[in-house]
Amino acid sequence: MEGIVITLSTNLLRTFIIRRFMAVFFQINIEHKNREKVVYFIFLFLTSIIHIIFHFPPANIITNLLLIYLITLLYVGNRKKKVFITFLIYGINMVCDIIAVYSCSNYIVGKTQNEMTVYITVFLIAVCEFVVEKFLVKNRETDFIPPHWSILIAIPIISILLLLILIMNNLNNRIVLVSIGTGVLFINLLIFYLYDVLVSAYMKLEETAVFERQLESYSNQLNVMMQSEEKMIALRHDMKHHLNELSIMANRNKDTEVIDYIQNMRSYFKNPYCYTNTGNKDVDSLINYMLNKAKSILERVDYEINVPKELEISSFDLNIIIGNLLENAIDAAKDSIEKWMEVFLNYEQGMLFIRIRNSFNNVVQKRGDTYITTKMKMTGHGIGLQNVKKVVDSYKGEMKIVDIDNIFDVKIILYTLILK
Repeated sequence: MEGIVITLSTNLLRTFIIRRFMAVFFQINIEHKNREKVVYFIFLFLTSIIHIIFHFPPANIITNLLLIYLITLLYVGNRKKKVFITFLIYGINMVCDIIAVYSCSNYIVGKTQNEMTVYITVFLIAVCEFVVEKFLVKNRETDFIPPHWSILIAIPIISILLLLILIMNNLNNRIVLVSIGTGVLFINLLIFYLYDVLVSAYMKLEETAVFERQLESYSNQLNVMMQSEEKMIALRHDMKHHLNELSIMANRNKDTEVIDYIQNMRSYFKNPYCYTNTGNKDVDSLINYMLNKAKSILERVDYEINVPKELEISSFDLNIIIGNLLENAIDAAKDSIEKWMEVFLNYEQGMLFIRIRNSFNNVVQKRGDTYITTKMKMTGHGIGLQNVKKVVDSYKGEMKIVDIDNIFDVKIILYTLILK
């Protein structure tokens, strides 16, 4: 009876520590508290029963891996990330257990453990969680797995298999087992750090891509302005001749020819690469650049832009929202049969409405109602949509995405935009 109480109490502490691990990597949804309690209770109950009845490492390993993965399903995130985190967390658990057990005695598989080792195990797992949370992982709740993640996940898997082979063969050398366990523990903690470093690196790449797109859009807008300026200079130089011609036509009462001539002058002024001229340099430069890119690729591009000259939104944030969504829309539409895109921006009473629709043929990836990425081809970093959502949330906004009948439709409302 005493053994059952010890198992349940220490396993309860371990369950709490696993939840803290989950909070490092996933966003905890307070709306699903009851469901969360049920799943964690199932984890506590089943792992305790398996441990009490079997005392068999393979059974414990399989049960813990399956149930930890079940816990990850509570949270919104990439499936690969959930598998990766499952093996990492259990790898830490297993290594701490081996270090604790073989530090106290030469344990033989199937025998009862020293009661003290169970508490040491929980203490070591808690220390590891504290180190991971405070020092190793900074990019929390980032739903992103770097490329070549299979190399990262191979390390905790190999660690689990290696330790399983050692204990199943009853290697009676405490010093060797504790030394190997300590080394494996250190390596797995480094994997947490490496994962965080890679995520940081790719997030920097995403920021760099935003700056590059912003620079290209400003460069494009500068070319548009220079072309318009050149036309203005040429028209000013020839203005005397144009006025003389209009005067002659007017004296001859040739109204139709006067109208046609004025229309030709207007057409001369019109820049084919200037699609919007709201006076807002950030919006104009970005929209003109992206629409110019879209029109060179797609068969139909419709747009309606109605924004004031100044908005209380940074050009960087604007580039993240509109730039990412338009790039995704263009990439998806160019591979579709219809090849079309629609862009709608409208400011009204302190709110900015953004709607981008496009055709697509591919299947998007999502978990529940959450889209993993709007990039229909899983190239690039795959974190653009996350950044869009973060910016929208920072402006107290709302974002809704719908994909029906090969039409991808993104609607965004930003509420805190106040005219200066």
